Amino acid sequence: MGRPASQAADAAVCARCALQGPTCCSMEPGREEFCFPLSETEQARVRECLPDSGGFVLQDNSVAFVDGVCRLFPDEDALVRALFPPRKQHLRLAVDGQGACRLLGPAGCLLPREARPYYCRLFPFWVTGGEIMIFDAPGCLVRRESKTIPAALALLGMTRAQVLDLHGRLRLLWGLPPRPGMAAVKRGF
Repeated sequence: MGRPASQAADAAVCARCALQGPTCCSMEPGREEFCFPLSETEQARVRECLPDSGGFVLQDNSVAFVDGVCRLFPDEDALVRALFPPRKQHLRLAVDGQGACRLLGPAGCLLPREARPYYCRLFPFWVTGGEIMIFDAPGCLVRRESKTIPAALALLGMTRAQVLDLHGRLRLLWGLPPRPGMAAVKRGF
C-alpha cells in the first residue's frame, strides 16, 4: 500500500527518517514552549487541508522562547522582542504526550509539502547573515547522510534559491522585514 498523497511529495530520506523516529517533528516532552511560532496564514493553510486536526496551541511568550527566537535572528533582538512581547501569546503546532507533532503520521507529515509551515519546509536548513546553515540535529537523517550543505540540498531535492525563498517568506509571515543579500551559501557543516 502506498503512502497517502500528502506524504508522496516528501523526499525519500524524510520518509525513511519518519519510519526510524524520532524525527524533526518531535521534541522532548516539557520543551513545547520552544516550538516555533505559526502565522495566521500558516494556520489557515493547515486548516484548509486538515480542518479537524486540532493541531494548534496558544503558547505564552516566555523569556526562554523569545531568547530562542532571538538566536534564530541575530542582530534583530529588538524587533523579535516587539513581535513576541511578554504576557502575550503566539500560536504553535500541538504535540502529543510523547512530544510528537499531531500532524505526524506513521510515514511522515500528514500535510502536503506546500501546506506545511515554512519552518517545517525549511528544516534542517536555516539562513543567517545571508548564508544557508544546517541545524545540528543528530536525529535528522539528512544531517547524518550528508557531509555538506549542497549534498543535503540534493538529498532533499531542494535548491539554494528555494531555501532562501522559504526563509524570506517565513520572515515576512512572522513579521520580520526582508533581508537583502541572502544569496551566499556556507560550504560544509
